Amino acid sequence: MDAADVRGLLGLLLADGSLVRYRCPSGGYIQLTLTAGAKESAFLEEKVAEFREYIPTRAQIVHYRTKPRLNGKSTSVLRFRVSTTKLRPVYNLLYPRGDREITQTALDMLGAHAAAWLWAEGARPGEGGMTELARVGQALDEALRVAQWLCVLTGAESTLSSDYVRPRLLFDRTEATKLRQALKPYAPNSRLHLFTDESWDVSTIRSARTELLLGGGSDQAARPEEATLA
Repeated sequence: MDAADVRGLLGLLLADGSLVRYRCPSGGYIQLTLTAGAKESAFLEEKVAEFREYIPTRAQIVHYRTKPRLNGKSTSVLRFRVSTTKLRPVYNLLYPRGDREITQTALDMLGAHAAAWLWAEGARPGEGGMTELARVGQALDEALRVAQWLCVLTGAESTLSSDYVRPRLLFDRTEATKLRQALKPYAPNSRLHLFTDESWDVSTIRSARTELLLGGGSDQAARPEEATLA
């Protein structure tokens, strides 16, 4: 992959996806896993389509049911998984010390397209016209880096909230509007509602493809959806 491909994948996976490194005699593979709830199939499909623009793969999105919890209930989940050596540069940028971290080095490589993916993944409606942005890192210093990065890209200022286990950024109505307008040209089609000033509620969004993807069955962790690429 060239530098543009690495930047594209880094932006796509900045706020989502699990990367795990596996050693083998021929080198090291990186396994990517993307998951989504039943109501988020369209967004997951859009992310997978973007991924395939950088790394072609036969891997598919599959549905499976998680193992039953103590109450006997399980959850229908959508999953995309692929293993490839081509993800090594992205892994090194997102896991510089072995744990996932949003570093200044990574942010300096990214622009508005990556910011739009982050907003599409993490924006939440808050109280009093506020908008909360999750998925901005594990620690306050990571969230602060993201806040400064978004401000440089869009001019929108935010404040830090530590009311959650992981930090979030808070945007008032004016600043959220400023950010949405700047990033709307790069917005994923399935999340355009997050880039308008109209009232929106994530819980009311339904995917037209959900019924096609869901089905019965037990835990299908061994389903052959995963492809291994050289």
